[in-house]
Amino acid sequence: MTEDRPAALAVEGVVAAVGPLKILQDVSLVVNAGEAVAVLGANGAGKTTLLRTIAGLNIPREGTIRLHGEAIEGLPAHRITRAGIGHVPSGRELFPRLSVGDHLELGGRFSLPARRALLRSRVLDMFAVLRERIGQRAGTLSGGEQQMLAIARALMTDPRVLLLDEPSMGLAPKIVLSVFETFPILREQGVAILLAEQSLSLGLAAADRAYVMDHGRIVLSGTAAELASDSRVADTYLGR
Repeated sequence: MTEDRPAALAVEGVVAAVGPLKILQDVSLVVNAGEAVAVLGANGAGKTTLLRTIAGLNIPREGTIRLHGEAIEGLPAHRITRAGIGHVPSGRELFPRLSVGDHLELGGRFSLPARRALLRSRVLDMFAVLRERIGQRAGTLSGGEQQMLAIARALMTDPRVLLLDEPSMGLAPKIVLSVFETFPILREQGVAILLAEQSLSLGLAAADRAYVMDHGRIVLSGTAAELASDSRVADTYLGR
């Protein structure tokens, strides 16, 4: 981030709760355009709440969230999506009876026809198996194919920042690798990636920088290489 070029995403002092339970406590982080940043932490650390709060599915009690310098905290989720935040939830949240093509149409519904066609071509080139499954119902896809479809649907919203919540969960290593191999392509297109991961090795392998969360707070941050060699990450905060 520079003085004349704000970060793609800047979270500053965010406090958020789920019901009466305060989950996020003074969380701050930055993701620059074309950068991949991981948020690491054990189950229950607050990673999902953080991504849901950025995406507008949870309203912060305090703090600011800026997308390329523009405040978005408190906006409805659909407006945050249209502003340029794509969100891939941990549960994928697909519609089992709708086809692959239907999901892509849903994701691209706010784009002009020419742009929608370009986005569709890009995601089908990125996930070639989805082109073969274009008329197939999402509920009949394999777990890996469903994860690809969830990412493809988010990319159809034409995001400037892509939020990925535990994309490796429940997938075979070969499928995880095929999903993560799309990150350099997205970054070349200028998309910023914020990845929430419980897996230390996967998160650090995919990211330039990382933040470690523990009980709703950012407790460590640094480059992927720095955190990979910091025993506090594995021993204390991830319990490994």
